[in-house]
Amino acid sequence: MIAGTSLSVRTAASRASRRFRPPPAAILLLASFAIAPARLEAAGVQAPAGAGPSALLELDRVPAADLGRGFERWRMIGPGRDTVTGLWRAPARRRSGMRGDPPRAAEWTVVILGGVGTDDAAALLVPDTLPVGVLAVSWPWKGPRRMSQAEFVANAPAIRAALLHTPEALARGVAAVRRASPGTRVAMVGASLGVPPAVAAIPLVRVEALVLVDGAADLERLLQSEARRAIGEGVVAGGLAGVSASLAAWMVAPLEPSRHAAAARNIPTLLVDAEREERLPRACVARLHAIFPHATLARHPGGHLRPENREQISSTLATTWRWLDGIGRATGTRTLRGARPGQTVRR
Repeated sequence: MIAGTSLSVRTAASRASRRFRPPPAAILLLASFAIAPARLEAAGVQAPAGAGPSALLELDRVPAADLGRGFERWRMIGPGRDTVTGLWRAPARRRSGMRGDPPRAAEWTVVILGGVGTDDAAALLVPDTLPVGVLAVSWPWKGPRRMSQAEFVANAPAIRAALLHTPEALARGVAAVRRASPGTRVAMVGASLGVPPAVAAIPLVRVEALVLVDGAADLERLLQSEARRAIGEGVVAGGLAGVSASLAAWMVAPLEPSRHAAAARNIPTLLVDAEREERLPRACVARLHAIFPHATLARHPGGHLRPENREQISSTLATTWRWLDGIGRATGTRTLRGARPGQTVRR
């Protein structure tokens, strides 16, 4: 188990994980199509002006002393003042140096997109005992996090635009850490709902490693499963779930991981799944695995990752760090600790 995260940080992360309780997305997306199809068409699939992997014009860094030593709040500004925000934690090795020492880039810097509820508080989950820099990118949606059905329908076009902007936000985060820490190796990490945007960001930016935790592909099937969970069983419910999932999948089609398989082919990849996944359909998890046949596979204890579950977080971080530490030093085929017994994994 990895230690080093303070009680106050763990409490903050736990609270952050409960900040956002969205309504059943697939159902409300169906309603939004029924009520305001013209507005959704007008939203288009274009990212906001100025978005792009190299569109970092300014990096505004403000110390966040309330969160502890080494934390900063970043504003990553592009053309048109389009702004991506995130929470940065400097690597332990740099913070422990003597005053006056020249800054040294961390061997690894991780750029994280966690679940919608965790948001940039994902940086608080990485203990400062690990010698890595951490940037947790905030989801681009800056509107209300708690909405009624009517409010969600009214905001649907803007929510869609924000979702489609997420890969560019991640790419800008990578550009920012390369500016702040020249020479660092960058690992992009997507967890839960952060997995599809992380994969979609791969064609936009160069990274040295990719880590996907509790992820899935085939978004239409995944959304259908979520809709059935929210609506219930039965013929009518099943039909409604199918229609709503198809429409919702159309809205976020650019984020479908299978569309970006070719770009990820040569990137070292780690897939970490739950031992007892209760939310993601097995077929969707298997589809993600098929996209990354070269990936190292591992598991964390319990069900779908929850930021307040210290055992899950510690296990996932330990597995990820061992893997990152071994990149460039190990070749061939081996079994990684954390993978299920008898499972062969490839580097």
